[in-house]
Amino acid sequence: MLIGQLSRKTGFSRDTIRFYEKIGLIVLPKKSTPKNTYKDYPDEIAHQLEIIRKYKDLGFTLEEIREILVRRSMKLLDLTKMLQIIDTKITGIDEQIDQLHELKMRLNREQQMLLHKKTGHTIFMPELKVAA
Repeated sequence: MLIGQLSRKTGFSRDTIRFYEKIGLIVLPKKSTPKNTYKDYPDEIAHQLEIIRKYKDLGFTLEEIREILVRRSMKLLDLTKMLQIIDTKITGIDEQIDQLHELKMRLNREQQMLLHKKTGHTIFMPELKVAA
């Protein structure tokens, strides 16, 4: 299929598809790029783009998605490995939540100090929930 058809089918823009191709996230088979003609994208590329979208929507970076696609293509992505990859991602998100929670608490303390300077008395802010 041509890039316009692939774009309509997957919802990715032509520029995004070209970018993913440029960085090697998707790779066309050699027979798909004959000289002086339009590229013919096989259905497998549409499937790869669906995988890319799925994992982008789950918060994976392009580099993390590349690892998933490479392992998949090498037949090294079994259920255990995929669960490990997802567990690592969840752990990273938990760490980000903790960091953001700490930042929010520091900002609230700074806000309290500034409000105290402005008004001469402390205005209590609602208590923050501790992340579990």
